[in-house]
Amino acid sequence: MQLLNTPKLQPLRRNHLIRDAINRAIYEAMVRDPSIYVMGEGQWVKKWYDARYIWDEFPERVITLPIAEDSAVNFAVGMSLLGVKPVVDLIAGDFLFRAMDSVCNTAAKLNFVRPDQQPRTIVIQAEFLLAGPTTGQRIESMFTHIPGLNVVIPSTPRDAHSLMLGALATPGVTLFFEDREIQDELITEPDQRIGGRLGLGYALLRRNGNAKPDATVVTYGVMRQVVEQALDPMLNIDLIDLRSIFPIDWMEIKASVRRSGKLVIIEPDVQWNGVGAEIIAQISEALPHVRVKRLGAKRETIPAAARLHKHCLPSDEEILHAITDW
Repeated sequence: MQLLNTPKLQPLRRNHLIRDAINRAIYEAMVRDPSIYVMGEGQWVKKWYDARYIWDEFPERVITLPIAEDSAVNFAVGMSLLGVKPVVDLIAGDFLFRAMDSVCNTAAKLNFVRPDQQPRTIVIQAEFLLAGPTTGQRIESMFTHIPGLNVVIPSTPRDAHSLMLGALATPGVTLFFEDREIQDELITEPDQRIGGRLGLGYALLRRNGNAKPDATVVTYGVMRQVVEQALDPMLNIDLIDLRSIFPIDWMEIKASVRRSGKLVIIEPDVQWNGVGAEIIAQISEALPHVRVKRLGAKRETIPAAARLHKHCLPSDEEILHAITDW
């Protein structure tokens, strides 16, 4: 156990504010609801390290599973049929490829093929990393195509807390993605350790322009922090953090776009066929006078080196240019 505190492994604790908020929400829900269990690969060690209070108080509700992602999700489905609300941790987002059938063909259909039964709830956790071609991919938009799946990606501790509580209170399957590249030292929101009240399907206006903003900028996850760093504080824009990419808060987006007349989508996922493309399509159909742009990651194999991986993502210069050059 002492190895977990060595300097060599200390980088694993980056963005601990968001991770703490997620675990605190799980703990609060477990206190109120005895049907909530946490499970996945190495869960005893992870909870001992990240949330010792869960490990101490609910050891019988922390289940370590073998290294088999597909089996882990199917196990969670079986547990849910017995009345359990499982939170299953698949570690890295890329490992969802190992569990696509159990997530999309089994779990997602659970409440549709058994309409006579009480609705079931499953939360599937995974992380995004700058970790090379097979463990550093962004795959969130793939799951927005599947009926029965919700997809959330918080950018602050407050959102991480409220979205996890919302996921555990929402029937169906929620994919809860954690951006491990969000930096603690750049989190500036007040009361960052206190959970909010909003649940799934609600975006937040992080920056409010005047009555006629120059543009509406829509983003989510780590890219929200990148955009805020790239922007001049004097720019007159609305900055919307989606928080949930399915369901999407169309009301918030349309209200801002009607005032600005210009929409820029900046996403951390691959730009081709992504969330931004769908938002622009829907907004263009509803408000054809709006001018639109989108900016996302390149559709190419990710380099192994993290410093090269960053070049696949939109740069500060590209972000600023997309927002200001019309």
